[in-house]
Amino acid sequence: MAATSGPLPSPQRLLSIIELQNVIAAAAFNTDEIMRIVAERAAGLLAEGASATVELVEGDDVVCRAASGASQQLGLRRSQKSTLSGRCVAERKPVSSNDQRAICVPLIHGEHVVGVLGAARTAGAFAAEDTEILRLLANVIAIPLHKTRSFPRPRYDNTHDALTGLLNRRAFEERVGVELARRTRYDQSFSLAMLDLDGFNTANDRFGEAAGDELLRTIGTILSKHTRVMDACFRLGGDEFAIVMPGTALDGARIVIDRCRTHIVEANLLEGTVTASVGIVEANEETYESLVDRSMAALQADKASRKSA
Repeated sequence: MAATSGPLPSPQRLLSIIELQNVIAAAAFNTDEIMRIVAERAAGLLAEGASATVELVEGDDVVCRAASGASQQLGLRRSQKSTLSGRCVAERKPVSSNDQRAICVPLIHGEHVVGVLGAARTAGAFAAEDTEILRLLANVIAIPLHKTRSFPRPRYDNTHDALTGLLNRRAFEERVGVELARRTRYDQSFSLAMLDLDGFNTANDRFGEAAGDELLRTIGTILSKHTRVMDACFRLGGDEFAIVMPGTALDGARIVIDRCRTHIVEANLLEGTVTASVGIVEANEETYESLVDRSMAALQADKASRKSA
C-alpha cells in the first residue's frame, strides 16, 4: 500500500481496507465485481449517509460503472468538462465540492488516469480522513482497472441487471461454473442460496409497477449491503434472486441468509404483503444443473414450510 498523504484512518478502518485487498487478491473477481465491492466498502467506511460510485474515463466522458446499493446512476454518462469527477481527472488529485459534501479521488496507474472513485452525502461535510480512505481504496482497484483498458469492454448490461444493479443470470451461470471448477480443483467449498418473493405478483397488481420496481431495488440493496464482500448477489429475473457464497459451508451460509431475511422482514415490503422464501445448499461434486435443481427444491421446501406455519 502506498504511503499516505492525509490523516491516517482509524486502525479499524485500515484493517477493513487490508481485509478487502486480501479478499480481492484471493478470489477470482472480475473487474465489475471489484468496482462494486469497493463502492460498497467505501460507503460503509465513510461518514454516515455516504454513497459511493466508481466512474471510468471513456473519451471525453466519465461513465458510472459501479455504485453502492441500488443506484439509478449506473451507466450514467457525463462530460468531464462539467463535473467534479472531470476536474479530478484533469488535476490528477483528490478534489471536493465547495460544501465538502462530495469528494473524488483519481484512479491512477502509472501515467494513466483510468477513472474516479467518488462519494457524496446529502447532509454534512466529509472530513480529511474520508478523503484518505477513498485514496487508499482507489489503490485497490486502479491496477485491475488499468489492465482492462487495452481490451474491449462488454456492455454493462451484459452482466448486470439494470433495475437493481445486481449481477444478472448470465453472470450467475458463469460464476457458478467457476466456483464448481474451483471446488473440483482445490476442494474449496461454496454454498448457493436461491431466493424468491412470496406475494410479489399480487402486491405488484395492487400497488402498481412503480412500487414493484422500487421493492425489487430495495431487495437488491439489502442483499448487497448485508452479504459479505466475497459473496456475489444476482437477480435472475422477475422476483428471483441468488447469492453465491465462496469458501462457505452450509452453516455459514445460513448465518448470512438469516441476516438478509431479518432485514427483508424489517423493511416491511409493501405494507408487509411481500416476504421471501430461500433455498440454501452446499455444493457437492456435481453439475451446474444438479446444484440449481437442489437449491430450487430447497426453496420450494422452505416455501411449503412457511405456508404451513
